[in-house]
Amino acid sequence: MKILKKILQDTPLEMFLEKHFTKIPYSSPKGAQELLHLLNWKVVEEVMNKKNSVLRIVQDGRVIKDYVELSYNEALEHHKKGHTLLLRYAEKSHPELLNLAQDFAQSFHTEVDIQLYCTPEGHNAFGWHYDVEEVFILQTRGSKHYTIRPNTVHPNPLISSIPKNLEYEKEKTPIEIQVTLKKGDWLYIPSGWWHIAKTQAESMHISIGLMPSSAVDILRFLPQYLSQNKFWRTRMPIHKNFDNSEEEITFYKEAMMTLGKDMTKHLSSDEFIQEFLKFKKGCS
Repeated sequence: MKILKKILQDTPLEMFLEKHFTKIPYSSPKGAQELLHLLNWKVVEEVMNKKNSVLRIVQDGRVIKDYVELSYNEALEHHKKGHTLLLRYAEKSHPELLNLAQDFAQSFHTEVDIQLYCTPEGHNAFGWHYDVEEVFILQTRGSKHYTIRPNTVHPNPLISSIPKNLEYEKEKTPIEIQVTLKKGDWLYIPSGWWHIAKTQAESMHISIGLMPSSAVDILRFLPQYLSQNKFWRTRMPIHKNFDNSEEEITFYKEAMMTLGKDMTKHLSSDEFIQEFLKFKKGCS
């Protein structure tokens, strides 16, 4: 966690991980001062010319063009119209951004997506929304004001669980955090937290998105692990005849309770945890 330790400055890494990571937002003035060179117009041009990243053009909550191929000059014309240029997977197109992504990926044992945002003064990219990723925002130019709120409508979101309509209008929490990022500042927003950003002065920022494992990820590992156990390879009695549906439900309820007890035994065993950690590292 070399880069994270560096940008935390005097804040102990252990304190950040225990009190903030996946829990509550955190901001640090001037912490990203040494990383300013990672995003400027020269970097944007280099990333676009490589054509390994994805360009999205958005404005004030509206998608103008999605996954579009434009030249650097064509993209600049959109920026002049008040459109945000958003470059996704920027780590695929720039060696220093790749180093940044690899540092976070190795530190957190998870996939990392680097996104570059170039937003004109007086505009914002998106409206109220939340992300499934843990997001670190490094401000490299201009300033942006963030309003952040906890999510009681759909907390701890996963890609597979996000509804089409985020339903921000249903959010009733009175808690609201205000953060202004200026050049060299950075901000961490946990997954699921509502936020909106208003650009005060022409802004550039790097978004580092992490996708740590969730409890659901254990389910991906279970078939591989349990298939090695003859108890779990036992066939269910599809040939059995039941006198009525109540008898069938009772039979399966007893069977499920037996399976549940065995599952509990595995989930709490050292062997299972060791094998799951190997599986998890292999997927990251």
